[in-house]
Amino acid sequence: MLRTPWTLAAVAALAAGLAGCAAPRVTPPPVVATLPPPPPPPPTMPRGGYAGMEIAAKRDDGSYVTPNFQMTDAAAVWHLRGALNVAALACDGAGGGVTDPYNAWIVAHRTGLDGYVKRYQHEWEETGWADWQAAYDNQQTRLYNFYSQPAIRVAFCAVARQEIAAVAPVADADLPLHARGALARLDKPFIDFFTAFDKWRDYYEPKVTPPPVVPTLPAAAPTPVETVAIPPSSGAAAVSDVAAPADAGTPAPTVNPAAEAASTSPAPPEVEATPVPSATRPAAPGQPSS
Repeated sequence: MLRTPWTLAAVAALAAGLAGCAAPRVTPPPVVATLPPPPPPPPTMPRGGYAGMEIAAKRDDGSYVTPNFQMTDAAAVWHLRGALNVAALACDGAGGGVTDPYNAWIVAHRTGLDGYVKRYQHEWEETGWADWQAAYDNQQTRLYNFYSQPAIRVAFCAVARQEIAAVAPVADADLPLHARGALARLDKPFIDFFTAFDKWRDYYEPKVTPPPVVPTLPAAAPTPVETVAIPPSSGAAAVSDVAAPADAGTPAPTVNPAAEAASTSPAPPEVEATPVPSATRPAAPGQPSS
């Protein structure tokens, strides 16, 4: 079949138009399966801890009870001296480096430290407690026991080495302000340990809320026993715990066990109520509060 140039041009134009209308092919991206992030690993027991271990109590604000709470200036200085004293005695096996600088510090600042401890003891005496000396001694024991905990010794001694070097050049008048910051740094290894232990305990040993206390009903009053009088019978002996009267013509007395017990048993002594004093003990300087 013969094709004219006009026919060929029309076919070519039609083909070009159809080609222009065709949409380009776009390859879709590969489908990647998304998975949820893995759960965080369970908390681990801090080094030196063990199940059932007793740690410092936690306050309502989330902080932990330490001996260094609401301290006076004298208490802060003497608590720092006590913490570094424990380090000097206990850190030989955990890196050492505390004993010699500690001895040099207390010799160089003997007069200033002596003045602070006398002021601290006077603050305890001013509480008015009859046993203030025993309370003061007990507080010092708690301070030493807190910093002597074996599980935190390595971390505590590492901080104590830095603090004994930092306190050496501090003037006596500046010791209270310096002591507060130093005690916060010395307490940090203990707070970190308590926090890690609580996370482990809360994960593996969840606390169980005890059931509510249901008040019990009061015990029912005993039912009174009705006493029946047994009249004497003719021709038969009456069964009774009371001996028969001598005169057979006189009726036997009525026996009431409750009345008889009341007449023979001595009355219980009256209990005198003793008032409970409501006065609370004043807070002591440097004594921690829960």
